[in-house]
Amino acid sequence: MPTFHFSFLTAKEFPQLHEAFLKAFADYVIPIQLTKEQFRAKVIREGIEPSFCVAAYDGQEIAGFILTGLGEWQGKPTAYNAGTGVLPQYRGQKLTQQMYDVLLPKLRASGIEQCLLEVIQDNNAALRSYQAVGLHITRSLDCFRALKTELLLPAHNDSDFIEVLPTEKADLKLFRCFRDVTPTWQNSFAAIKRSREQCCILEARNVSKEVVGYIAFFPKSGAIAQLAVDELWRKKGVGTALLREATRQVEAPAIMFINIESTAQSMISFLTRRHMQLILKQYEMLMAIA
Repeated sequence: MPTFHFSFLTAKEFPQLHEAFLKAFADYVIPIQLTKEQFRAKVIREGIEPSFCVAAYDGQEIAGFILTGLGEWQGKPTAYNAGTGVLPQYRGQKLTQQMYDVLLPKLRASGIEQCLLEVIQDNNAALRSYQAVGLHITRSLDCFRALKTELLLPAHNDSDFIEVLPTEKADLKLFRCFRDVTPTWQNSFAAIKRSREQCCILEARNVSKEVVGYIAFFPKSGAIAQLAVDELWRKKGVGTALLREATRQVEAPAIMFINIESTAQSMISFLTRRHMQLILKQYEMLMAIA
């Protein structure tokens, strides 16, 4: 059995970390293979801080890692686990718990009050590891995907009275009023702000020029971060008009809604009617450490 040593990272280790990421997630429940550009985009969007990312080394090789994003969640300083990976040959040695043993003291010393993450519901090994560390389930999340060619985006008479335009200055207070549930970390307004160069926000305006809905999305990946419509304007074609225009601007072949709270039945019903397919279910998990 190898003797591991643990270290926090710097930006110069990120090329090696990217290689370890590819190896760790190649045989994942859903294989995740990010290009260098996509990995950099993830780092920016999720607020990943190199000096808070911990790696387990076997000699010079990264055997496992925790990617850590820093920010606020529910008004508290929070560390977000943007990805825990262990290379296949090193699994079964409780590396996740060992890495948290290294990470938690630094987080506490830095004033971080809680840890947050998402985990695939069918990934029992990871779920047990996180529960052993002390994380508990806070909500269930659904993930949807559809090829652009398979999306059902019919025209709607009422949508003729809706104009979809790029937002000049997002009214976040108004946008929050349109939402039924709170977006997850990587879909939050903070994540959108961090990724403003990669993210596009469109808003729907009625004939009175009032904003009645919005969509925030990433044209390169096809990921939709947020889509919400004023409750009084639902079932009038507003959401469809927003999604249709976003789809037109997306460069990727598919559209994805990752981590929609399972209780958001209005949104989930809208997505299934558009022929979005449920591809994955996750748990959001949280742990107080202060």
